[in-house]
Amino acid sequence: MLLAFVLLLAGVVVGVLRGGSLENINRVRFRLPWLVFLGLALQLGAEAAASRFPGIQRGVAGPLVLAISYGFVGTFVVLNVRFPGALLIGLGLVLNLSVILANGAMPVSLWAMKVSGSHAATHLQNSVKHQAMGRGTRLGFLGDIIPVPPLGIVSVGDVVLGAGVFVLVTRLMAPDKRRIENNQSENKLIDNKLIDNKQGETNQCENNRSSNNHSENNRSEGGPGRHRQPNTPEPPPFSGCR
Repeated sequence: MLLAFVLLLAGVVVGVLRGGSLENINRVRFRLPWLVFLGLALQLGAEAAASRFPGIQRGVAGPLVLAISYGFVGTFVVLNVRFPGALLIGLGLVLNLSVILANGAMPVSLWAMKVSGSHAATHLQNSVKHQAMGRGTRLGFLGDIIPVPPLGIVSVGDVVLGAGVFVLVTRLMAPDKRRIENNQSENKLIDNKLIDNKQGETNQCENNRSSNNHSENNRSEGGPGRHRQPNTPEPPPFSGCR
């Protein structure tokens, strides 16, 4: 979970550097987002209960609570699979849940724990979610075997899940392409209208100049009926002409 949180923050930083904004995430409407918080609350509650009642981790209650919590989070992912990164998040959950159900808890490599500098080995005996890896461990390659100082140790599922969170945040923070395209289209229409108006004014000016020149020519020729009556005002020039 810590790795996912770190990658979430990294996704926010990358999203901002790419011109995105957290306001874009606020516009997103996830389906039943409370399922995620309920699932995490169940895991935290189970760990807190195990610290006070050490017998919980040796029964079926602990693994059952973990399965239910993963089920809540997985349901949220399925309902929101249309979002980028959701498939990676779902795959990470499946990998972690598979090894947990195969062993009753997430197996932890003591070697990886030592390399990472973690001091959580003393808490494994009273942990619902984690247990020390041994010879009888099933699917050990999916356990917590990757040392990541100073975050501790993570599993392959954690890495995949964190990558999905990173993709989700960066993509949702990205600028809205549709809104940018609409703004560009509106600006283009405005520019075209201005050009058309300017062209219309230019044509009107040319017509007025041509009409005035024609009238001057007629007056200079002195043809019958071509003289302007006395005290007749000159036609006003077109206001848009320059």
